[in-house]
Parts: sequence; C-alpha cells; structure tokens
Amino acid sequence: MSATTLDRGQILQHLRDFSAHWSDRITGWREDKVTGTESSFAQSFWSDLLACFDINAARIDLFEREAIRATTGNKGSIDVFQSGVFIGEAKSLGVDLDKAQAQAQDYLAGGSVGQHEFPKYVIVTDFERIRIDQLGVDGSHVEFTIDQAPEHLDAMLFLAGHETVTRREEQDASIHAAQLMAQLYEAMVGDEADQAVGDDLALDEDTDEKDEDEGVQRASMMLTRILFLLYGDDAGLWEADLFHRWVEQRTDADNLGAQLHSLFGVLNTPTGKRNKNLGDLLARFPYVNGALFADALPLEYFTPGMRDALLEACRFRWTRISPAVFGAMFQLVKSKEARRAAGEHYTSETNIGKTIGPLFLDELQVEANRLCSNKSTTVKALREFRDRLATHVFIDPACGCGNFLVVAYRDLRRIETQIIQEIRTREGQTGMALDATLETKLTIGQFHGIEINWWPAKIAETAMFLVDHQANRELAAAVGQAPERLPITITAHIHHTNAHRTNLRTSGHGNPWLFPGTHAGDHLHPDTIMHRLRLIGMSNLGARNSALDDLVLECPPSVVADALGYSHQVAFLHAERSGETWARYAGRRLR
Repeated sequence: MSATTLDRGQILQHLRDFSAHWSDRITGWREDKVTGTESSFAQSFWSDLLACFDINAARIDLFEREAIRATTGNKGSIDVFQSGVFIGEAKSLGVDLDKAQAQAQDYLAGGSVGQHEFPKYVIVTDFERIRIDQLGVDGSHVEFTIDQAPEHLDAMLFLAGHETVTRREEQDASIHAAQLMAQLYEAMVGDEADQAVGDDLALDEDTDEKDEDEGVQRASMMLTRILFLLYGDDAGLWEADLFHRWVEQRTDADNLGAQLHSLFGVLNTPTGKRNKNLGDLLARFPYVNGALFADALPLEYFTPGMRDALLEACRFRWTRISPAVFGAMFQLVKSKEARRAAGEHYTSETNIGKTIGPLFLDELQVEANRLCSNKSTTVKALREFRDRLATHVFIDPACGCGNFLVVAYRDLRRIETQIIQEIRTREGQTGMALDATLETKLTIGQFHGIEINWWPAKIAETAMFLVDHQANRELAAAVGQAPERLPITITAHIHHTNAHRTNLRTSGHGNPWLFPGTHAGDHLHPDTIMHRLRLIGMSNLGARNSALDDLVLECPPSVVADALGYSHQVAFLHAERSGETWARYAGRRLR
C-alpha cells in the first residue's frame, strides 16, 4: 500500500493485528522457555511494527547500521535506524529497558551519526514492552505493553510522518537544509558562484532564463526538481525513500546525470504510456503532470562529490522545513554571502503572521473559534463557513518565492480542517472518513502570485504544491484519507510576467504607478484593471466595498468621500455599517 493512501484507521487496524500476533508469540516463548530472543527475533519484530505504518524496513535498509560507541570507541551495529526519525534497540524478553536506552544513546554520542540525519526519537523494546522517548524533550517518555500498542497510536504517529515539529526544530531543520542545498549548488556550479537575490536584486531588474549564466540556470532548474523529489520521499507522495533508494542502488557518478534525465521523463509521462521495459524502481514513481518536469533539461554530468552531496540531502528529513522559509531557502543558495550565512537570514513566521493576520487570517480564525465553541451553532452554519473559505481569492503582486502565499494557504487549511472536525463531531461521525475529498473545499487554485524574476516564480509554484500536500497529510491525520493530488490538476497561479510585458518596458524606469500603462508615465485605465481582476476571479464590487469599510475606520467619512469622489451619504453608510463614528475616530486620533 502506498503511503499516500494509508490513513489513521488503517494504521490502527494494523497495530491491532501486530499486537495480537506478538502477544501470542511471547506467550509461546514463555511456555517453551525460549531465551536469546534479541538475536533471533529483533528484525522480525521491527519489520512488523514498521509495516503498520507502511514502512518496509528491509527494503529501505534500516537494519544493522554500523556506528561507533562513545564509551568504547569500538564499532557496533544499531538494530534499526531511520535517518532523521528514530533509532531503535531491542533486548531479550525481560531485560531491563534502561540497558537498551543506554546503548542507543551511546551510539548517538559516538559521532558517526551526522547532525542532518540525527533522529528525533528513541524506541527500545524487550518485545513485551515498548518505550518511546523524544530526544531533548522533558516529559515525552511513553511506555506500554505490546497488547496496549493500539491505544498508543498517537505516540507512534511520527512513524507515518505525522509529527509535531516545534518552532525551534523548524529553525534548526531550515539551517541544516540550507547547508545541504548550498553543498549541492556549489557542487554543480562551483563555490565562487554568486548572484544578487532578495533585497540585493534591483526592483526594476527583470531576470529571465535566457539572461542567466547557462550553468546557473541548469543548476536552478535541477535544484527545483530535486527539492520536489526529496520532499516527496518523506511526505508520502510515493512509497517511502523511493528516490533515495533509486539514487543509491541505480546510479553512480558516471550515470547519475543520464539517470536523472530518464527519471524526469518518467515523472512527466502517464503510467499507461510509459515504456514497458522500465526498471522496477523507476516504474514505481507516479505521474506528476504539472509543469515541473515538462521542459527537457540538457544532460547533466555529475562528479562523485555531487552524488555524495545528493545522498547527504536524501538522508535529511525534509518534511520538517518550515513553509515560511521554504521558498527563500532555495532562492538564496545563489548568493555566496547567503550560503555562508548558513540559513540565518530567513523571514520568520512571526513576521509573516504580523502581515497576513490583520489582513484576513485573524478575523477568519476568530469566527471559526466562535462557531466551534458555541453549542448552538448548526451544522449548516459550519458548512456555510467552510464553503465560504473556498470563495476567497488571494493575490500577492510581488510574491517572490511565495512565502506569504504558502503560509496563508497552510493556515487557512488548518482553519478548514478545524471546521471539518467540528462538523463530523456534531454529526456523530467518530470514525475516520472514507473520502475526505468530499469535505475539503479550499484549493491552491484560489491563490495568485506575480513575480518579476523567473527563479523565485518557479520555486513559488513548487512550494505551493508541496504545502498543499502537507495540509492534506494533516487532514488525513485528523479525519481520514486526504485528497489525492497526483497527477497535478490544480495549481497556484504564479505568473512570471514582467519580463514579457511591453507596457512595463515602455513606461520607463522610476514610473510612480503601481499599474503602469502602455504610454510612458501613464497608469492603466481603471476599466482595464477591473477587467483583468475579473478574469482571475476577483470581485471588484466586493473589493471596493471592503476597502471603503476599512478606510472609514481610519478617516472621517467626509474626508474619504472628498478624497475619492464619493457622495458623503455613501461614505457615512459605510461608516455606519462598519460601526464607526466621527467621535470614535477623533478619540482614537487624540490618544
């Protein structure tokens, strides 16, 4: 079964079967006085436990990882190790679990486990008991017997990729990810490669693919695609670690470029139209569609160092990256100075929240909380609010890598999931939904971005799809199976338009207008702007009324009317509807 379809209800049933099977085996061992269960049954135990979460431990080579013990300096073998997720040690039936815990910690302290693959959890067992600890988190200790495993599903959901990541962990993960991507980028184009990005890039400087150094352009496109593959490995877009295994087992430095070229073609080809002689691993990748793999790239030639850098990136847990820095991290690898800063330069989610919160998010969250907390709220009212979320259109006219769009969409989906859960609770649906597709309405198709530079625009489109998948995983954890998004049929509307718009070129540099016209120094006619807004689904009347409602909260209605050419009667009607009066305005201004 693919990780994309495994939901909470299925995991729970798998755990029940696992618990019953191993309880019977333990009973048999005691009756037969079996000893030495660690060496004979450990791999079988771990395989069965991980299979409950759709992880094939043998296939992705999780067993017997060689490592150095800190106390002795000698080499040993870790029972089971999943990079960035957990380390596991088993002891024979009845052995003190503290010994297993100490052994796992000894391996982690030995220096052979890199920081980018350091596990978050320790799992130890004597077959009858299971103990789980989250490293560095006080009070995270959970211990239970094998027959209680189904009752502790939530403590093990991290094995299915559903885990709570703290803000500090997100920041640390972002720094590690930036270092890994910088290694990849420098391996491709050299460590002296340097290009202005972000605030250092002139606002009036259009960049297109053809304007950029060919090597930098190829590396940029390659990194975008590799980002998608790395994230897909960890996020359940296909079976776990499929890309990692493919790189490790099917490539070497000499053929990696040609193999990647083949993989990109497979991802852009519907399953039914693929060559029947595809290798086993290649054939397991799904059809992606969209534009990400549509353009053919020149064949890339890799060195052993480049392949090593890619494998290092494969071992990282990419689902821990904060969406707030997702796009910027991959844009800023082009800057030599930013690469040396090791990820310390990103806009925080707090700052993004200060912008999108007052604009719309805070109001929607307050309304959602009010509806959910009020016992008299009807299911009809909840559904109407959920459906209304799908009518909004969001646009960022200078979206960069899409950070604001990504965070806005993620947080709106969380509000929608909150409402869906409340609807199901009030309807008495306590089980898992068979098809959550019928319950979610919000899509990335409601989000629009305009970006002057080609590379951030590409990143923004990719990041929006990936945060959509992240939101679907959260929905699946909450209510059941989430919508399938592959092949891609719905995308965010990210437009790289300025480099091809002659009106911006003829308007001259330094033009003061937000929407320059086709004649130098002139702005677009309002009717033209209104027509273009309608084409992307924005309500001009609704936007105008909302703007007036906001303006009369900040200025006296008569001032607004005179400034914008409205009648005083209209302005005062908006003030009345907004609950504002001249007296309140004066009082606020005098404070």
